[in-house]
Amino acid sequence: MTGASFADLLRWTDDPQRVAVIDGETVLTRGDLFTRALERAEHIAATVPADERVALSGAGHEAVVDIVAVLLSGRSLVMLPRPTPERTRELAARSRCRFDLAAGTLEPFGVEPSTDPRHLPADGVDVVGSPEALLLFTSGTTSEPKGVRLSARNVACNVTAVNQVVQPWDPDRDVLGFILDPTHSYGFSMVLLALMRSVPLLMTSGTLPSRPLAELLDHHGVTILPCVPYYLRLVARRFTLGEDFAPALRMLLLAGGGVSDASLAELTPGFGGGTHLMYGLTEATARVAVRPPGSTAPADSVGLPLPGTTVDLVDADGRVAMHEEGRIRVNGPSVFMGYLGDPVREPGTPLVTTDLGRMDAHGHLTVTGRLAEMINFRGNRVSAVAVEAEVARVDGVAGALLLADDTVEDAQCSLFVELTPDADREGLTRRVLAAVDPRGLVREVVVVDRLETTRTGKLVRRRPAGA
Repeated sequence: MTGASFADLLRWTDDPQRVAVIDGETVLTRGDLFTRALERAEHIAATVPADERVALSGAGHEAVVDIVAVLLSGRSLVMLPRPTPERTRELAARSRCRFDLAAGTLEPFGVEPSTDPRHLPADGVDVVGSPEALLLFTSGTTSEPKGVRLSARNVACNVTAVNQVVQPWDPDRDVLGFILDPTHSYGFSMVLLALMRSVPLLMTSGTLPSRPLAELLDHHGVTILPCVPYYLRLVARRFTLGEDFAPALRMLLLAGGGVSDASLAELTPGFGGGTHLMYGLTEATARVAVRPPGSTAPADSVGLPLPGTTVDLVDADGRVAMHEEGRIRVNGPSVFMGYLGDPVREPGTPLVTTDLGRMDAHGHLTVTGRLAEMINFRGNRVSAVAVEAEVARVDGVAGALLLADDTVEDAQCSLFVELTPDADREGLTRRVLAAVDPRGLVREVVVVDRLETTRTGKLVRRRPAGA
């Protein structure tokens, strides 16, 4: 797949006068966006060698133009984590990325690219049959972030499949409120989907729920909102979704973390529209399964796999786990090329994830947890996520993190809680422990100022600093 193919995928010649992006006072039509992207693509192709990648660091409408520009240029786009300048430079060198792209300007990192042939964008392309288009780093909630290599075919197949499953949008009526990070797989995929569907993006990336944001969403009549459960919880603390926050909202797309149907109902009491519950992972480009509104899938399910994607469950020995919990195994054209520095994966090789799930007789998938989140205690197989969800329902608790004191069976746990500003601390430990099942699981309850999360609100599963 080439840059021209991406142009066709995004329907770049369609509706040139239709608004594509709204960002403050800046309004770009589709014609404006693609004209700028083509100009930048030429500059990128002339400046960045074919055996190197280019990073994205811009924001707002400029980031949208830059994303399209890199895809059209034929170069591979790398989304670099930026914890510290030194760490970013290390990852840039390993990623063979000498340039940082922001608003069409290529700024040098001042690093020498890795000479390891396994770090080349072209490594293994002859095996997978499609050039690398994107290098994304995992969130690193349980280990060191890994560079996930995605081919042009991976990207195109995934967004095309999502386009088939997500209910239709109306370019004349709908506006997508973009509160995501475009350098994350979820945000990246939503940018492409909006462009494919000719629906304008209202850029609010990185904006926490606030009165000015609520007024902005209302002013522009936002009808579609992709977000993560963590963001919904922030909204619910101050607003009612669909009433004083995005009152015109008719469609919610929810990914980036598990949420039960009961919790979702509590978080969105004033929302009368439809919700798409989605499951995915970076190694599968973005989405794996979607449960659209009106689905017959059971409660708490994430629905059926995307068209072209197969999902089954396997046990610890790799055997198919029928009618029981198992590790989720994914296969299809969206499954990644491999990790940066590792041998390329053979096309058609299934990916066995660390996520756990169940499937019903109709193929509906329910995600039940992750291997790193399961604790064996006194004969019980305990989901840390389930315990955390129950504790978070305790009045005054904003969030919770459960960590086993040891990896051995029957080890007790430490429970770290973040409180709401108005929390009543009297009797807090007693109220928290009453929400924990089984009894005796928690050795200590520790109040922390803040629980560390990833960009999408997922808990970082390590002991909080200073705790």
